[in-house]
Amino acid sequence: MSDSDHFAKYRAYFLSQKDRPKIDRAAHTPFVTISRQTGAGAETVAHLLAKKLNAQGGGDASPWTVFDKNLIGKVLEDQHLPQEIARHVHEDKDTTVQALVGELLGLHPSMWTIFHHTSDAILKLARVGRCIIVGRGGNIITAKLKGGVHVRLVAAENIRIAHLCKHFDLEEKAAVKYLHEHDDGRRRYVKTNFDRNIDDPLLYDAVLNTGLLGFERAADTIAAMVAPRG
Repeated sequence: MSDSDHFAKYRAYFLSQKDRPKIDRAAHTPFVTISRQTGAGAETVAHLLAKKLNAQGGGDASPWTVFDKNLIGKVLEDQHLPQEIARHVHEDKDTTVQALVGELLGLHPSMWTIFHHTSDAILKLARVGRCIIVGRGGNIITAKLKGGVHVRLVAAENIRIAHLCKHFDLEEKAAVKYLHEHDDGRRRYVKTNFDRNIDDPLLYDAVLNTGLLGFERAADTIAAMVAPRG
């Protein structure tokens, strides 16, 4: 999906809320956050989950929408910042030196500023509800909001490597490198910004092994967790 398609989906989501009655906070509008190990199938599970939850909802309900790679692009758009900044703010890459040089040269705002804008966007999404937020510490940012279901997806390394080889058409050696770099980057992102351990099971309502469950059953499990709160 192109960036323009992602932005269009984001806008459509908020436009769909425009004519809804004022949100009753006591009703705890549901939302989901998904943390993941690299190659555990988070995007696949998230989109399967949205499809299942939309099928469960009434015809007048606003659609469940997934926010993953499109989120940072929309944050930059909302703040009238150039899209090229996106390459500096991946949660799964160590861009500290590159980012610092950019800040010193005045090429882009501080990473702290971008982080706060992103956190604000995640809180806004969660308060509106009926959204699935992948990554960026969404579970920690929204921990105090009621109505959230917070899950982490994991799988054995060999299964995740096989998924990366198939999904990204990588050779095994490249897939291993990709997996370790991205897992380390996400772990660092959560530690740096929240002083938390991404692998701490107490940060989640459930930790699901997609290597054992498969993507479909993982999505079914999360949907069952959401239903009582919807």
